[in-house]
Amino acid sequence: MKKIAKRVVSVFLAVILVLSTASVAFAKESVTPVILVHGLGATAVYDNPNTENETEIANMGLGDTKAIITGLLSKPTLIYKVLDMFEPSRKLKADELIAELAGFVAETNINCDKNGNVRAGQGVNSYWTDSVANHKDYYTSSDNNERGIVHQLVDTVGAKNVYVFNYDWRQDICKTATELNSYIKLVKKNTGAKKVSVVGCSLGGSVLAAYIDAYKNNKDLDRCVFVEAAFQGVDVAGAYAKDLTITKSAVDKYINSLKPVLYGGQYSTLIQIAYAVADVRIGYAADYLNKFLKNEKNVDKFLLEVIKPWIGNIPSLWECIPYDTFNSAVKEMSAIGFLDKSGGLYKKIKKYHSVQGRLKSNLSAIKKQGVQVAIIAAYGTKAIPVTGNYKNQTDILIDTKYAGAGATVADYGSSIKRTGKYVSKDGVIDAGTCYLKDNTWFFKNIQHMAFSYNTQATKLLANIVCGKVNANVSAVKKKYKYGQFIICDQAQNLKNVK
Repeated sequence: MKKIAKRVVSVFLAVILVLSTASVAFAKESVTPVILVHGLGATAVYDNPNTENETEIANMGLGDTKAIITGLLSKPTLIYKVLDMFEPSRKLKADELIAELAGFVAETNINCDKNGNVRAGQGVNSYWTDSVANHKDYYTSSDNNERGIVHQLVDTVGAKNVYVFNYDWRQDICKTATELNSYIKLVKKNTGAKKVSVVGCSLGGSVLAAYIDAYKNNKDLDRCVFVEAAFQGVDVAGAYAKDLTITKSAVDKYINSLKPVLYGGQYSTLIQIAYAVADVRIGYAADYLNKFLKNEKNVDKFLLEVIKPWIGNIPSLWECIPYDTFNSAVKEMSAIGFLDKSGGLYKKIKKYHSVQGRLKSNLSAIKKQGVQVAIIAAYGTKAIPVTGNYKNQTDILIDTKYAGAGATVADYGSSIKRTGKYVSKDGVIDAGTCYLKDNTWFFKNIQHMAFSYNTQATKLLANIVCGKVNANVSAVKKKYKYGQFIICDQAQNLKNVK
């Protein structure tokens, strides 16, 4: 009897061993799909997309630097008006300059209709419902920006697990968030995944914020990562509030702040030489423009005859206005007839303004659901010197205090009089006031969305996105030795800020 029992037990254990071995052998590694949501202009928009008459609409209606120069060369009168600004003996001829600029932008068709809708027959031509495994050219054609990040994500979790949500960046952010919701459901259906991770880059961070606001109860997110997000606005968009000023001192400091940051500091010497040659004339131009801006009639005419027909109806640009500046901007623009408060455009931008106001509570809500949230901001550069907030710390474009979601940030060249766990060693940032103080990082001297493939900076970002480490400051520090404040050199090697 004992022998029979022993044999039964032996057979039972053997069966268990075989089954357990087989289950390991046949099990598939569970990988959460990752969806990247790009920023402004990262996907081209077209007239007649996906037809034989398809024509790309130049970025911002003007194209890249080469296209802008080519366009200017075809407008010699405009060139003369611009060069006038650099001459000390010139007279302010605002009407002539505005007329030439209006003629220059009149040839573009980037603008939306009066209600903020993308015009019929326009859109993107690359709405991919499959992974980037079938779109290798996308992430190998460039090693920088969103494509560089995608390439790093591919290296981390495999191309079949990485998706890119392409959208028309001009349209209302809340509409794009609805499209993102449909896209997430499609990815889940196609992969069988219960959840997805989403990384929102720049304007894509605003889209992700609007998605969370509307669809957080779907509980479809495993991780969400905001990279230099515009979700709380960009101060330069506050120009709609007519807070406009340009001074030579502000321009000087802005140019100098670019040297270690612009393209990793590669053009530091060139910037210094160009600035030394043009120093005096830059002062003349700043003086000219400041006189122009101090005349409210000039400003109103410029806004109505140049900005309004060019980009004035694009909702996403309006939705980059900081929360605290929004009401002032609406008041100023409606007073001059730029914005119709009874129209569809206003209804759209007001809705996203409300989303901005709920960002803190929304982030808290998804964290309670178990979603791992990370916020990546950058600093080291002065704000574009066209508003009264030109002293703000930025990543060249987005103000650090906005991208950092509640961070307390000293003016460029200054420091905060605080110490403590959440204060950077260089005295610039107090992360203790951030909405998510233990889930927010600050990269110093990295240009807006200039993450390059196969660098320490982008590898760290990909590891956070793909779940190779918990998305909190202490976990990252324990595993990779990087703290909350990290400085990047030209090659995007990382060191802790000291």
